[in-house]
Amino acid sequence: MAIAITTVLISVCLGVNKGEWMVILLCIALVIGLEMLNSAIEKLCDAVHPEVHPFIKQTKDIAAGAVLFACLISAIIGIIIFLPKLF
Repeated sequence: MAIAITTVLISVCLGVNKGEWMVILLCIALVIGLEMLNSAIEKLCDAVHPEVHPFIKQTKDIAAGAVLFACLISAIIGIIIFLPKLF
């Protein structure tokens, strides 16, 4: 959430246009939404099978990987939007 708030504040300071705002907000929503799904999957897995199990570990790793992938793509999008405005 801190990064999302910081991104919004930077966007306001740099005066991004409407199209850029839509992309930024979509990236924020995607990352937060995937993090919520990841948390739900982890809690469900823990409830179904509390002990360590290779399939459960793989399931949790895949869900966490989806969040990481969305974060990386969002960071690249942020660089594409913000870098030209800084220079």
